[in-house]
Amino acid sequence: MTKLVYNYYFVCYFFEEKILKDQKAFNKFSYKLVNYNNRRVLKNIKGKSPKKISILLPHCLQNEDCIFKITSDVKNCKKCGKCKMGDFLALKEEYGLFVKVATGGTLARLYLKRERPDFIIAVACKRDLVTGIFDMYPMNVYGIFNIIKDSPCVNTDVDIKEIRKVLNNVLNKGE
Repeated sequence: MTKLVYNYYFVCYFFEEKILKDQKAFNKFSYKLVNYNNRRVLKNIKGKSPKKISILLPHCLQNEDCIFKITSDVKNCKKCGKCKMGDFLALKEEYGLFVKVATGGTLARLYLKRERPDFIIAVACKRDLVTGIFDMYPMNVYGIFNIIKDSPCVNTDVDIKEIRKVLNNVLNKGE
């Protein structure tokens, strides 16, 4: 039954996107699919302690003008504060996470298939998040939409507090 719900939301998302023709426009089915997925993932791991947790990030979270490219290694970040990458390095150290930055959905999927984490927090734009969650089902991929400030794929943002809240919930650390 669950896969049927995913299929329904995905098809509705696809058709609504064709009507909207704008990556920044609100698509109610993208939110419905991600919310449904996130509830399923949290229910699926409730009472379990995931050993291998990954955070999967889009490269557009990094400041576009930064000369230290982090797509090959997130530790290349110099924590200058112009973007949230330094915050993710702090989360990596605090929680013992794996943090991966992908230049696109294909590389993100390859990483997940190769590493097979127990729990993944994926941050991405509407299109990449919806298609990634749909393609990686039934993996435990918790989705968080990035914040598009001006244009897609350039200097996007994410709410670190939301990610911390999910991690504390999953790891039963309460906050």
